[in-house]
Amino acid sequence: MKNLILLSSFSIFLFSCKPVNNVENLPKPLPERPKENSKNGNLTPKESQEMENLKAEITTLANSEKCTNPADWKTIGLGVKSCGGPISYIAYSNKIDVKTLLEKVDLYNQKSIEYNKKYNLVSDCMLVMQPENIVCENGKPVFK
Repeated sequence: MKNLILLSSFSIFLFSCKPVNNVENLPKPLPERPKENSKNGNLTPKESQEMENLKAEITTLANSEKCTNPADWKTIGLGVKSCGGPISYIAYSNKIDVKTLLEKVDLYNQKSIEYNKKYNLVSDCMLVMQPENIVCENGKPVFK
């Protein structure tokens, strides 16, 4: 009987406790929340512009070489989904400044991860397969 009373008392105490709120699980004040922007997720205009500029630099560098031999081309994942994996792939020639391209792609991917965490962004979690082949068509690399 004592055990039953003790167990009942402990259960009542346990279920009467309220969850502890901390900085991580409190809602953000309105000025800190990004404005809804369906095109760019929930990024602020400044963050969105930063990502667009970086992506444009990457794309310009990746496309700076004409595609004449598919063997000179490789692929790399660009962007990171919130549940992991790349958002897409781009092709680049091994004749460009590969080190600079890889640094820019790494920075873009790191910022993508940061924004996913910062704004609790979600994605479709579909696996985007790396292209198997690249062919040259009209001087541009095309995934096959």
